[in-house]
Amino acid sequence: MTHHRNIFDLPTPALLLDWGAASRNIGAASELVAGTGVMLRPHFKSHKCVPLARAQLAGGNCVGMTVATVDEALALVQAGFEDVLIANQVVGAHKLSGLVRLARCATVLAAVDSLQSAQALELEAQRQGEKVGVLIELNVGHNRWGVVHGEQAAALALEIASMCAVSFRGRQAYHGSGGHILDPVERTSYARNTMEVVRQVSEIITAQGLQCPVVSGAGTGTFLAVLDQGILTELQLGSYLLMDWQFQERMDDLFEVALTVLATVINTSDNCFVIDVGLKGLGNKGGAPRLLGLRHYEVIQWAAEEHTVVKADQHKLCVGDQIRVYPSHAGGTVNLYRNLILHEGELITDVWPISATGYPFVG
Repeated sequence: MTHHRNIFDLPTPALLLDWGAASRNIGAASELVAGTGVMLRPHFKSHKCVPLARAQLAGGNCVGMTVATVDEALALVQAGFEDVLIANQVVGAHKLSGLVRLARCATVLAAVDSLQSAQALELEAQRQGEKVGVLIELNVGHNRWGVVHGEQAAALALEIASMCAVSFRGRQAYHGSGGHILDPVERTSYARNTMEVVRQVSEIITAQGLQCPVVSGAGTGTFLAVLDQGILTELQLGSYLLMDWQFQERMDDLFEVALTVLATVINTSDNCFVIDVGLKGLGNKGGAPRLLGLRHYEVIQWAAEEHTVVKADQHKLCVGDQIRVYPSHAGGTVNLYRNLILHEGELITDVWPISATGYPFVG
């Protein structure tokens, strides 16, 4: 816990979480899936904070957590989490070894999209005498990875079903970039079209005598469009918890922006001012940050490492004043900090560690 009591007494930049807003976001997501038969599997990569993940599980209707890396899975399993999906291909001897070791302690699934990856996991799991479940990753439009055709997915599923140490558990259809489509009609159309792809793949796989107990996917920007389609068993929501201005534009008022960065004004002129946070403190995936409580401004420079320059006529700010900033990408922002400072209003209520940032080197 920090010795500071008020957020405006903090050294900057500081990463702030409005706990009231975050709690309401957790509750809203749980209520939206209640009674649908679909469970939440929130993305840990969005915040990398173990206490926050515990709050998501406690919010209800949550089957487990999703992660992007073996390191993130390690942070959760070491903290006692029992059900984790690595929604990514695990490639390389060190990562495969780590995945199999984690499977000794908890239910840890991974995604695969090639026979080569599945065979490598099979060899490592046999070496350690463990069994690991996998989901076949489908390419549903993000074009980064994934099996493209239903026949290809069925063939891979059959190969996996014949393995001794790797078990076929289902499919993954994460929407990724599709959730960022700005036009709601276009975004809904995209999401529902992908469900048809998933349905067709399921029919082909089940025709081979295989069961698909898990169908995991969607995302914050698309889950409402597919919640009633009767295809997904769990939703990989990430950004809903912290939010950022990029997703708020797409979600209307369904979830609240809970994450901000506190910054200090370090230079001013009549129509400009500079704050002490730049690329090293703000995730920039969606563009320039936005400022809380200020109207009629333009962020004219935000690619510097430690500074953001804002044009604002008659801004009335002075050197030393503090201002809160909305990043365009919450997940990319959290990864730049070591601690998350919880507050209610201006009062600091707790400080939680961000435990899975960066990519640790293990020699």
